Amino acid sequence: MSDVDDILFKESLINAYKYGTADKNIVLKKIMANYPNLRSKVKELAQKLEKVVKEVNSLTTEEVDRIAHQKYAEEIKEEKKEREVLPDLPFAEEGKVKVRYPPEPSKHPHVGQMLSFCINDMLAEKYKGKRVLRFDDTNPEKVRAEYYDSFREVIHWMNLKIDEESLASDYMEVYYEKALDLIKNNYAFVCLCSREEVTKLRSEKKPCSCNLEHSVEKNTELFEKMNAGNFSAGEAVVRLKGDMKAENAALRDPILLRISEHEHAIQGDKYHIWPMYDFESPIMENITGVTHILRSIEFGKMREELQSLVSEKLGITPPHFLEYSRFKVIGAPTQGRIIRELVEEKIVTGWDDYRLVTYQALKRRGIQPEVFPKIIERVGVTKSSTSIDWSLIFSINRKIIEPKVKHLYFVDNPIKIDIINPELKKIKIPLHPYNKELGERTIEINDVLYLSGTDQDLIKENSIIRMKDLYNIKIVKKQSADTFSAEIHSQEILTDIPKIQWVSDPIEVEIEKAEMLYLNNRINKDSLRKVQGYGEKKLQELQIGEIIQFERFGYTKINNIAEKVQMNYIHG
Repeated sequence: MSDVDDILFKESLINAYKYGTADKNIVLKKIMANYPNLRSKVKELAQKLEKVVKEVNSLTTEEVDRIAHQKYAEEIKEEKKEREVLPDLPFAEEGKVKVRYPPEPSKHPHVGQMLSFCINDMLAEKYKGKRVLRFDDTNPEKVRAEYYDSFREVIHWMNLKIDEESLASDYMEVYYEKALDLIKNNYAFVCLCSREEVTKLRSEKKPCSCNLEHSVEKNTELFEKMNAGNFSAGEAVVRLKGDMKAENAALRDPILLRISEHEHAIQGDKYHIWPMYDFESPIMENITGVTHILRSIEFGKMREELQSLVSEKLGITPPHFLEYSRFKVIGAPTQGRIIRELVEEKIVTGWDDYRLVTYQALKRRGIQPEVFPKIIERVGVTKSSTSIDWSLIFSINRKIIEPKVKHLYFVDNPIKIDIINPELKKIKIPLHPYNKELGERTIEINDVLYLSGTDQDLIKENSIIRMKDLYNIKIVKKQSADTFSAEIHSQEILTDIPKIQWVSDPIEVEIEKAEMLYLNNRINKDSLRKVQGYGEKKLQELQIGEIIQFERFGYTKINNIAEKVQMNYIHG
């Protein structure tokens, strides 16, 4: 191994030792900072490093710890470094911090929201504070009853705490009361202008005639007519008297309440006027006593200024705002709107399509709930752009599942090997190379073995191949494109020949395998395919939903057990 290879391995392993998994980008940055003589080789190093990081992340935690202490004792501390992944909250008092999970139940949860929930939960834990699950459900056109349950389910699945729950739609009379207060204090008015006229005047930074001409009494009367159902949707709205000259367009007489004729999933047709989010949210923060709001940068300072202005006009103290970068997953959409479009246009099979990063898809695929707080621990909470590679999700998930999953053999696109001099017998093989508590499986060996089609290049006449945990065979003759005859050559382990998996006495297996949905910002039409092959009969004894490792293939999950076992690929 060269000096460069030594450096790549050392830095990758120390990175994995400290943080649970090695991150290629972080390791590369450290190498560039600490080894200036290698900076000119960054492209070459990046290619090599990808393989090294994959190798390191395939090691068990015990192996990483052992190697780190044996080879790099001077570079590491006795205890793993604890990173400061969470921001310090301003004006935070231990025991008095209150954060919220604020989903809009207009779609199923996705990974961005799940990571946001983790951040809020971890901060509440840090300050011994409380968490409120608050549904921002004041847009009756979008909310669905199923989405409420979906968010409750994902929070429970991730083992996050909820101290209280509230529905914004339960406080409609409060919004009306607050709106009427603003109108009577001449802070708000009822606008009868068309949408086109409002848009035009806002772009010109000019107030409309309703703002200039309506008296407090007139606005009060119009609001009561709105509430009585005398106006249809689009005919009247309540607007805040903001600043029409403001550079922040959100402050130019923004709409606070509007009419909706859609039936609400929870409230039914009880209400005619519905608050906009930027009016509802400050009121709900005040009602629930939230002290700190963490939101992604995409929310924008413009809307934060608007909500602060609403709070000021209402005479309530706004919470403290903190921003962080929105989490993106390379090759997958992380915006609920886009995911909904993909589902509706049938580009994906549903919200639980393996290629998506929704809660349903990740859980169905086999990603464990412990992964998400570990992602936060790994990447931190920062305002810098945060793009998460699938490889990070997979490496963390692998560390969690590997110690406890059974190992079995599987061959895809099988090649048949007829054994000329068979040894008909039964053998026992451990179900895990290290976890002996998982026990053994018994395999019946007959006169036919099946090898993987991916090993086609190794299967040539007169070649000798080691059947892992069994014996060595010598290929005698090629009978057809996918059938060969062979003889048992020897029993001893030969180090200079290939060692491959095999299956005897097989059962048919079909594995649905997902790849990245997007490649070069375009839909990858070949991102979902089915792999056919043979697996061990032991599969029939396992449970639906059980995760196993097919050696040299990857981690898979059992979805159905019949004459053919149906599974899905999780990751390598």
